[in-house]
Amino acid sequence: MKQIRTLLLTAAMIWLITPTVFAANLTIAVRPESEVKGPWLTLGDIAAVSGDSAERVKLFRELPLGDAPKPGTTEYLTPATLEPKLAANRVDFAAITWSVPPQLKITTRAQTVSGRQLAEAAQSFLSQTAAGSTVTLLDLPTDLPAPVGKLELVPELYGVIRYAGQTTVQVAVRSDGRSFVKVPVQFEVRRLLDVVVATTNLNAGDILTEQSVRLERMDAGKLAAGYLTELDKAIGLQVRYALPPGSVIGERNLTRPILIKRGENVKIVARVGELEVVANGVTFAQGAAGDLVRVQNLVTKKFLTGRVQNDKSVLVLNQPGG
Repeated sequence: MKQIRTLLLTAAMIWLITPTVFAANLTIAVRPESEVKGPWLTLGDIAAVSGDSAERVKLFRELPLGDAPKPGTTEYLTPATLEPKLAANRVDFAAITWSVPPQLKITTRAQTVSGRQLAEAAQSFLSQTAAGSTVTLLDLPTDLPAPVGKLELVPELYGVIRYAGQTTVQVAVRSDGRSFVKVPVQFEVRRLLDVVVATTNLNAGDILTEQSVRLERMDAGKLAAGYLTELDKAIGLQVRYALPPGSVIGERNLTRPILIKRGENVKIVARVGELEVVANGVTFAQGAAGDLVRVQNLVTKKFLTGRVQNDKSVLVLNQPGG
């Protein structure tokens, strides 16, 4: 049976292409069992090729036979399934002595990448990317058979870091610089920060003091945007609406305190060089420190625009040098 299959295979090769010149003799002995590196398969991986011409020996050893089995797995070929792989190369198959077993066992060698290796590579990357956060692995990946060679694990963020959900890191497994597969690794990322909270009941219009706020460590992923992390950015501001103790103080809760009201008598200050002129006036709008308001000089009845100062005076801007 072995001789019949070998002869049929040889005949098929000769029929495909009729040589126009004499081809050097070759002997090709296909091994019953072969271990290969992958990811591709050549005739030299599964057979011993010898002959008179070094060039022709090299050519046949490098004949591609398609993809190798996946790392750590085995495939079986027969002369019938091997024949079309060889014929696809369109080379001169004349003057070849074949030895082909009835069945070929081909196994691709592998190295094991443990799930722990994948998780550690992903966690180290994510901890650096989300500096200051607590990173918790949700599920340990399974061990992975990878091609033999120099192993590299290259993590990258898939999407964005989610502080209120799962964050995925994909680890690219490379062997000898060639990417093999990407493995997703899931994490929970928590960002704990000191945020400003109320220490007592706050009413609308209250001015925050050192006694009315404090810092408390919280999971930022569970907080609405705009929270404050520094007391100095809250103290001295005015509360827009009532807040109970323990409430997180955010930018939307606060406003600059109103220093002057519409119709209020104020001091108008005008500067010309080093000269400062002060007059009494009345406001036509309310304003916080730094706001622009319209005022009227009570003596001249002239309308002016000025900026509210911390001492509740109004520094006019439409004066020469002002």
